[in-house]
Amino acid sequence: MHGQFRKRYTQTTQEQKMYAVQEVLKNGRGRKEVADELHVSVNSVTTWIRKYKEDGKNALSPYSQEEISRLKEIEKKYNEQQKMELLKKLPIYIHLKKLSYPRKLKNL
Repeated sequence: MHGQFRKRYTQTTQEQKMYAVQEVLKNGRGRKEVADELHVSVNSVTTWIRKYKEDGKNALSPYSQEEISRLKEIEKKYNEQQKMELLKKLPIYIHLKKLSYPRKLKNL
């Protein structure tokens, strides 16, 4: 049963990846030491360091730059749509604010 010694897959956050990178690059800790602390492989730490050196902090995100751009575009369109919906309701709101409800109630 050679698989019993294999490390289990663990999901790491961007913050954990950044921590690992900083520990190795800025604090001079060994990759294996940091990998053991985070329960990940040395190869993972090495990959994070390489990605960080190539593309900076955003490279450690679980989402690709294309996916982030796509989501930002969707968010922008959604916000514009919400703004338009509010603007459509604005004339009604202004009209209702101008009505004098207490005066109308007295006339009933």
